[in-house]
Amino acid sequence: MKKQDTSFSKSVDTFKNNIYGSSKGQVREAVLLRDLESIIHSKQKLNIIDVGGGQGQIALKLAQQGHNVTICDISEEMLDVAKNKAIELNISDKVAFIHCPLQELPSKLQTKFDVVLCHAVFEWLADPQAAFKILADYLTDKGQLSLMFYNANGQIMSNLVYGNFDYIEAGFNVKKAVRLNPQNALMPDTVKDWAKQAGLSLCLDTGVRCFHDYMRNREQWTKDINKIVEMELTYSTKEPFASIARYKHFIFKAN
Repeated sequence: MKKQDTSFSKSVDTFKNNIYGSSKGQVREAVLLRDLESIIHSKQKLNIIDVGGGQGQIALKLAQQGHNVTICDISEEMLDVAKNKAIELNISDKVAFIHCPLQELPSKLQTKFDVVLCHAVFEWLADPQAAFKILADYLTDKGQLSLMFYNANGQIMSNLVYGNFDYIEAGFNVKKAVRLNPQNALMPDTVKDWAKQAGLSLCLDTGVRCFHDYMRNREQWTKDINKIVEMELTYSTKEPFASIARYKHFIFKAN
């Protein structure tokens, strides 16, 4: 079956409550914001685009620091949430919005950016390699790309832990996929090869949710979330933990 891109226009509340508002979302946000501190400083005002930025959890925080931010998303409903939040935070003058899929962005926007963000998008795309080329082309001469993607090593590890051996042996193909479960994981080395072909070099490599999803006592996801976030931040930069995380976060820079 031919792969198709996935849209989440009808899943706004589900994302807000079950993903962004969950312990998974808290870990994700903490790691990403920590990592981005290495390239984004409030003293220098940057032009930033968040492709597939959804409800703007990361982008709006950067706009609050004074940066000019553009949020692009395939879901108009997701963008409406981000727009309302920008109004609430009184930062509407710092945020622009573009409603379109990633693949159509070049026909709508030709601006170069200091920082390009793309988080948890590639696992929903039919052709992530083509998408990577689009993102790379938006970078200024010294621009940097922050890419978080579903890690194939983490996908294997998780299903081994859960005993889903038939699923692994079937190449992770199922007759009916669960809508909000990402299906198209990527090997980190594959993404690094794409970057090399695009003339980018890797300057940061971390794991997102290194152990959270493998915890036996899931009651701790709520009870001990602060400690979980603290430990995730610690081990996200250490091996072998970063390599088996559910998601990988790479920051590339233009050479």
